Amino acid sequence: MQIHRDQIWGKLPDAEQAAAEETKKFDPKAFALELRDDIQQNRIKLPTLPALSLEALVVVNDAGSSMADVARMISKDTSMAARLVRYANSPLYRGISNVASVKAAITRIGMDAVKHAILSLAMRDVFTTGIIAIQARMEALWKHSVIVATKSALLAEQFTHLNRDEAMLAGLIHDVGAIPILIKAKDHQFLLDDEKKLDKLVDALHMSVGKFMLTFWNFDPSMIDVAANHDRLDRKPPGEKVDYVDIVQVANILSYEHCQGHRLGNIDTEKIPAFQRVGPDLIEQFKQRSAGEFEANISEALH
Repeated sequence: MQIHRDQIWGKLPDAEQAAAEETKKFDPKAFALELRDDIQQNRIKLPTLPALSLEALVVVNDAGSSMADVARMISKDTSMAARLVRYANSPLYRGISNVASVKAAITRIGMDAVKHAILSLAMRDVFTTGIIAIQARMEALWKHSVIVATKSALLAEQFTHLNRDEAMLAGLIHDVGAIPILIKAKDHQFLLDDEKKLDKLVDALHMSVGKFMLTFWNFDPSMIDVAANHDRLDRKPPGEKVDYVDIVQVANILSYEHCQGHRLGNIDTEKIPAFQRVGPDLIEQFKQRSAGEFEANISEALH
């Protein structure tokens, strides 16, 4: 008589059964608390800003630094130097002829804007991972961030009190809090297999995690505010003027326009305070502009 292995070892759960059991046991609140503790105890590898970028920022922030000092620091990293030159030749700054050197790029961009340019270019490395399980997701997150950044920069040009480069940086960092969540989610296969569950988890946690990360990196309060509040669509701003959270909220919603599968795809913008603050007429004019090629060029410049 042949004895079936289940009679010896007991019934072995298949992959689907195991996943179902893990899903049933999964507690999002416990996941969030564990993630917070992991970050505080340095048990999870957070993305970091490249060391050269941090050194360059120190030089840029030094009132005694000259353009030559900044150029020398950036030129130490051939990758960053090449990115800055591409950035200066992008549609944001393009002149009659292309620049070919770091010093010329800084001259075109301007010393005041170099800080935001360095941080924007450094973000590409932050959104890069060697973890195969989340690689595609991270790449999609970066592409979305570039689109929001480009729209934010173009919208900010309409307001004299806002800085276009700062608006671009705001767009790039608005979803940065999703990165540690994705890194931790790799340990839960059922989350990777179910995009809706993972999306829900990211939506719930990424703003608080983003606020923590940008505070840890000593970003300006206005950028921390963007990471912490960009999805709070009923937000009541502290002042009367349009701010970077308003700009990013509008840019983010516009990036999902007519996207049936996303919660922001067909949202009633008349009920969104940020849209009313930025101005429906201005936004409508903005939507009529063809920004596809512009976004493609900016995406190339940020790589």
